[in-house]
Amino acid sequence: MKAAVFRGVGRIEIADLPVPEPGPGEVVIKVHYCGICGSDIDAYEVGTYEAGLVIGHEFAGEVVSTGRRVYGLEAGDLVAVNGIVPCGLCYFCRHGMGGQCEDVVQPGVSHNGGMAEYAKVPAPAVCRLPEGVTTRQAVLTEPLGNALHAVRLSALKPCDRVLVMGAGPIGLLTLQCARLAGARAVYVSELNPTRAALARQLGATAVFNPEQDNLFVALDELTDGLGPDVIFVCAGVPAAIEDAITLVRKGGQIVVVGISEEPVTADFMTVVLSEVSIKGSYGGYEEVPVALDFIAQGRVDVESLISHEIALEDVVEQGFEVLTHPPHEAVKIVVKM
Repeated sequence: MKAAVFRGVGRIEIADLPVPEPGPGEVVIKVHYCGICGSDIDAYEVGTYEAGLVIGHEFAGEVVSTGRRVYGLEAGDLVAVNGIVPCGLCYFCRHGMGGQCEDVVQPGVSHNGGMAEYAKVPAPAVCRLPEGVTTRQAVLTEPLGNALHAVRLSALKPCDRVLVMGAGPIGLLTLQCARLAGARAVYVSELNPTRAALARQLGATAVFNPEQDNLFVALDELTDGLGPDVIFVCAGVPAAIEDAITLVRKGGQIVVVGISEEPVTADFMTVVLSEVSIKGSYGGYEEVPVALDFIAQGRVDVESLISHEIALEDVVEQGFEVLTHPPHEAVKIVVKM
């Protein structure tokens, strides 16, 4: 089979590998689609994955075989894959924090993933698609789980005002989830004009360009001089987190969703004096089944986020090279096997 194999910084090889065979408790999936995630881009740029890994943790397809002790799944089932498979035994798993598992399996990150014609995963990672959900749409299940997790962890209440910083796929999904949670207004800051336009289409109250607009002045006018109640930082850059501390209202909350590879300089005097809370949000293990239901019910628009569909052999030139060399018009690039 063909597979995208990480070989080091700036190197992804389309290699020929054996089709995997399922062991006990495992499922082999014929992959239909796999998304390119921001984590994959970080690995491509700085080398965070182990060399030899089959990349891809946002994927969906069809079950072709199952190993012993697999129940409730059979060949022909259309499925999505949860990017986090907790052990169920560690302290965090036993206290309802599966996403923080100390012995976690992550297809496409710690173990071979789904940017291949076939992928082998633990059966607990597999979620059957609800009726009406396509495997192309299901590629966005894992990112939507991330957005739902961030909103669920937050202090967001109906009638609150929200700022989403960064309108990449996670930011655009967080925008929609914040609206579903009852936000009175959801503002978005984004540099890329294509993504900014999509944010408006998906219901943003107002969209700002942080290089052209004075966010502090604009939000001060829109929030009666208070600032947003909750800010979701979905851009993995230090400047966004630094700005959020100044922009959030006194007693408000900052939820950091985007992972910054660089250290962040924070104004903790403002954090203390304004009693601002800062919370991290990672993954969306518990929310993946909910994400599938939301897609099936049409409550979240995932199809609009897919801007490009490419072939596996084009994943470097038309995928990774595009996403690592802005400006570009890509939002979500999915690979069709």
